[in-house]
Amino acid sequence: MIRPFRPETDYPALADLLTADGTEPPVSAAELRGRDAALPAEDRLTTDDRGRLTGHGRVRLVQPGPTGDLLAYATAWRAPWTPPGDLASFVVSAPGRAPAWLLPLHDGLEHWARQVGASRLLGELPDGHEEPETDGRDSASLLTGLLLGRGYRVDAHVRSATAALGRQPPAPRTPPGLALDTLATTVAPDPERQLHALYRETLRDNPGFADALPDFDRWRAETLATPGARPDWVFTAECADRIVGVTVVHATPDPQACHVDYTAVLRPWRGRGLARALKLHAARHLVGHGVLTVHTEVEVGNVPMVAVNTALGYRWGPGHRRMVKEL
Repeated sequence: MIRPFRPETDYPALADLLTADGTEPPVSAAELRGRDAALPAEDRLTTDDRGRLTGHGRVRLVQPGPTGDLLAYATAWRAPWTPPGDLASFVVSAPGRAPAWLLPLHDGLEHWARQVGASRLLGELPDGHEEPETDGRDSASLLTGLLLGRGYRVDAHVRSATAALGRQPPAPRTPPGLALDTLATTVAPDPERQLHALYRETLRDNPGFADALPDFDRWRAETLATPGARPDWVFTAECADRIVGVTVVHATPDPQACHVDYTAVLRPWRGRGLARALKLHAARHLVGHGVLTVHTEVEVGNVPMVAVNTALGYRWGPGHRRMVKEL
């Protein structure tokens, strides 16, 4: 049986469900309530002049268990900055549940998406970690196959990667005419605006990008003002007064680890080894701050960045597939 989420009673069971497999940090019912309290109390879904869904809103569905627990949870939503027509989604189940049990939840989300006039429904499926089923496939692969049979397609496959920095990473070889710097020390004019323009231009080439191109305020909040961001960990490549490449690194709660959030080079400067130089420039700086391990994610279709990371010794781990259903 599928029913709507009940805020008055379901938060404790949802907190248990979200951390049941041990891969996510613990979360309490009070924390979940607090996050939801920060969201608008009412949906405001509208359409633009082309008839595409805009505004904000969400639906939440659960599959209740026999003792007040939750066997599965699903939600679909859009924020004001979500691309017109799109809805994002998230589905999670208790460990050990067969993939077919999740199909009614996916169907429920699709039904709501059609009701509100969405054009696309997007979701993520994590790569499998558990033991394979009897036919040799893990449950994530089985669910992917089931959703493909319902008209979804795999839009992107993002994998995690990890590298140990070592005591002294190699010195970067800077291409002629270029210099390496950081946002904290650059003398390039209006560097934050330059970086925002670089993001907007290079995100179009990223096969894993599906969001709307961010405006300056949203980009700055998510990139330069988010927890873990610091200007001396924004590593730049510059030609005269122009920033032509960047590697953005964020600190993590573990002082010996960091996360590479984004690396990009403008088209006219590609093919010169600049991405590799930026990553080595960052590595040498990070080692001086006691960082031992670097984490990142890369879309497998981004062949140049996969090659750069592999050559630098990154070890590839599981990730997720982005699934898309055209409505």
